[in-house]
Amino acid sequence: MAFRTHAEFDSIAEINITPLVDVMLVLLIIFMVTTPMLVQGLSVELPREQAAPLPQKGPEPLVLTLTKDRLVIVDDRPVHPSLLPQTLAPLMKGQPRPVYLKADQNLPYGFVVQVLAALNRMGVEEVGMVTVPPEKP
Repeated sequence: MAFRTHAEFDSIAEINITPLVDVMLVLLIIFMVTTPMLVQGLSVELPREQAAPLPQKGPEPLVLTLTKDRLVIVDDRPVHPSLLPQTLAPLMKGQPRPVYLKADQNLPYGFVVQVLAALNRMGVEEVGMVTVPPEKP
């Protein structure tokens, strides 16, 4: 039985990273194309009103989106209105933070009041209503 010595192997000791780079570039392109599509699926028709800009002082505000289907969206996650306090409590981190509401203009007033009441029970003192400036003729 013959054994080969180390000198008899004709192998290349280099790692070919070209296929790895190709796969990573394809994945990068896929994520770059699909990420904007995830945000575009949410349609909220904001009211058109002239208002002063919201102040940007203090901690970063939380943005709640209320869709015409009565969904409450927090950080791109749908939340049932009854679970709003449990969802927002960890995000508030025990300190008061302003909340901005992006509510669809076709929502019933009662639903918006329910969300505002839940925020009030949580101790939220600053609530801003997000609007779109009216179109100029």
